[in-house]
Parts: sequence; C-alpha cells; structure tokens
Amino acid sequence: MVQAVKVLSAVAFDAAHFDETGRADPAVRVLAELPAQTEPFRVNRVYKGAHGRYEEVVALADPSGTVIWESDPRLVQLRGEMYEDLFRLEVDTPVTITDAGEHTLLLYLDGQLVGRVPVFVDAPRSLVASGATMDAVETALKKGSIVWLNIPQPKGAVAQRPAWYVQDGRTLYVIKGGSEQELPGLEDNDEVTVVVKSKDVTATIAELPAGVRVVTDDEEFERIATLGMGTRLNLLDGQDALERWRRECVMVHLTPLG
Repeated sequence: MVQAVKVLSAVAFDAAHFDETGRADPAVRVLAELPAQTEPFRVNRVYKGAHGRYEEVVALADPSGTVIWESDPRLVQLRGEMYEDLFRLEVDTPVTITDAGEHTLLLYLDGQLVGRVPVFVDAPRSLVASGATMDAVETALKKGSIVWLNIPQPKGAVAQRPAWYVQDGRTLYVIKGGSEQELPGLEDNDEVTVVVKSKDVTATIAELPAGVRVVTDDEEFERIATLGMGTRLNLLDGQDALERWRRECVMVHLTPLG
C-alpha cells in the first residue's frame, strides 16, 4: 500500500551546478529574464516502504500550485521496509518558469501524493527573479542564526567561516574579534560573499556579494549590540557583553549587493 511508503528525502537540482560544485541545492536554473526555460536538472528521491512495484509520477508546481511539468509514469521497485531506495531522474526537456517564487516538487505513487518538497528558482540574469530571491533571503535570515562568509585572503585564498549575525532588514551585522567569532580579514575587504541557507531544507538559497563597512558610530554600535545580546547563543556574560564587545571587538555591517 502507498500509505506504507515514506519519502525520506527528495531534491530537484541544477545538473551543471552539481557537476561543478558537488552540491545538490534545491533549485532549478534559468539563464534569461523570466519567463524563461530551465537548464537541465535532476530529481533525486529516497523512498522507504513495503516491497513491491509502484507507478511513480514526479511533478513541479509553481507558487500558485499549478503543475507546470510532470514526468512520464514509471515503475519503481522498492525492496522492503528494511531498505532505503534511491532513484534518480534526468530532466533534459526545458520547463518554462514564469514566477520566481518558491516552487514545489510533488511525488506521486500509484496516483497518491506522498511528498512535497520546496524548489527555488536560480535566475542570475533575471531582474524579476532577483527581487524574489531577496525576499527568500530575508525570510531565511529571520528563521536562521548563522550565515557562511567567504572572505578573501592574501594571495588569492578564501576563508569560509560560519558567522552569527544581527539582522536589520536585508542587511547584516556581525561582531568579531576578542573572545567572539574569528572572521579573518573581514574588515580589510570591500566585499565578501554571504552564503544564505534555508533552515527548513538546510540547503543554499543564495550566494550574494556584500559590501563591507566597519561600524564606527557609537549610537549604531550600541543599538545593534543590544539587539545582538538577544540573538547570540550561549552568551555567558549577559548584559556585560555590551562592554566586552565595545572593548574587544569590531562590528561590521554587510550590505548584500544582489
């Protein structure tokens, strides 16, 4: 019975991006202004359930819930409830994307919907999509607690570091140095890359260049540091952190340029 089958994981991801980076980020990619057609993408899914054959259909729905693509029916063979069965699907036929918002991967077995998974639209050349991406970034920042920073280093190296932050709309503040997080050379750069991940699906939503500005204004520093005391995890010195940050640390303002 389909009810005995669980979807352990599923993701739709751009084929070329995966081949280049090894990352299966949950996004389909288009290389033109929307509406535009997708680049080839892949769909991986893992089922666990009762032994038997099931007719599977994979579909993609736009933000309104309208199905804009679906695969031909195919039979998948599950080995039994002791096993996790991985299936891969190559999608080379272009799918027209008209909306830059979050799409949904739909998984059907024997005509019944067994799984729904978010899919993002990666459209680096689309002004329409850039606004939706920034909306998704802002939402992810509200839910999350860290971002990853790619910080240029001398001789062409790049330091990749997680960073806790204070959010101010679509901009971020980070506090570094002293006994706080070490973000080598952050304040020495004019620009770094901010990697934003979705807390819900633990995958990258966007990699955005961000301008770097050291905060020197005392009023701005105190306002953001006060907010930071409410977001910093495992803060041992409580209210005294404000003075420690002022004495030991550097506050940096990051403004996404996407």
